[in-house]
Amino acid sequence: MVMIQWNGSKISISEKSRGLLLTCSIRDRERGGRAQISVVDEEVEATDCMHIMEAVLGRRVGSLHAAVPSKSINQLQKANVRLYHPPVKDCYILDQGGFKIYLWQGRMSNLEEKKAAFSRAVGFIQAKGYPTYTSVEVVNDGAESAAFKQIFRTWSRERGRKKLHRTGKSIQVKLDVGKLHSQPELAAQLRMVDDGSGKVEVWCIQDSCRQPVDSKQHGQLCSNNCYLVLYTYQKLGRSQYILYLWQGHQATAEETKALNCNAEELDHMYQGSLVREYVTMGSEPPHFLAIFQGQLVVFQHNRKGQPASGPRLFHVQGSESCDTRTMEVPARASSLNSSDVFLLVTAGVCYLWFGKVPAGLTDSCLGTDSK
Repeated sequence: MVMIQWNGSKISISEKSRGLLLTCSIRDRERGGRAQISVVDEEVEATDCMHIMEAVLGRRVGSLHAAVPSKSINQLQKANVRLYHPPVKDCYILDQGGFKIYLWQGRMSNLEEKKAAFSRAVGFIQAKGYPTYTSVEVVNDGAESAAFKQIFRTWSRERGRKKLHRTGKSIQVKLDVGKLHSQPELAAQLRMVDDGSGKVEVWCIQDSCRQPVDSKQHGQLCSNNCYLVLYTYQKLGRSQYILYLWQGHQATAEETKALNCNAEELDHMYQGSLVREYVTMGSEPPHFLAIFQGQLVVFQHNRKGQPASGPRLFHVQGSESCDTRTMEVPARASSLNSSDVFLLVTAGVCYLWFGKVPAGLTDSCLGTDSK
């Protein structure tokens, strides 16, 4: 039995490492650890593996499509979320700016109506002029994923059925960490091992080494750096560990490589007991946000105590103090959107700009970030 991991020519070391971790996990969980893993970095040097892939997937026609940077994908999702109701009973099409198309199918729609709705979703891609590789994800009523629900500001239940509410640019979902223990299915869906009240240690990668970050500066990250965040919690009387590997958008390839090397050293110190999770700037999971209790702030440039040379604009997102993140964005009007809160910091005064404030964004949440 053979498992093949194919790596693109422009993939980073961090992405290769994450892909290999996933491949090993599938081998151990689904193949009993008996499969042989082969990695394809250069197709011309792995002819045997390419013959196997072509036999299963077919021969590739034409050149490969260029990957879309994750940063631009996030901007498309924030700016171009649209909900459409096709002339098909109990079905909706959600467009994420051409990055992904969701087809929501209600319980009242029959098989023929579902087929017609799917055909319309595929035709929607052609009508919009989106790339041919744009995916269509079918979402069934009552089985919506957390990623799908997060697109909507509210997700209400009426007579056992979900109702869709269009929110334009808002991508917010309220997170009540107090329900995690009483609702284990919610914790599993959000990948929340606890409420984030455990022990937190943070290191910044500098000159290929990890430098400890003072507890008073926990949650203050820079987009041109990489960080290791070690979270310790108790389960059944034993210490459990999660090691988050956070990578800023402006981090170099050398820093990313050093991040992985230092993670390996830490894992060796803890005798292989660390559960590693890679985190990309702007895509932090709920538990990562919870451990900083609303104090996660990402700065665009390295902060070494010098005063800012000009105005700085911060984008505040979240519905509770435990799931709030603040990201520094370019200080210009085009960075604003009507669904969130922004903080403008100048030499003499700070301004809070309110759009259509997300439901549940409290004054205490804003107060924490403005500090």
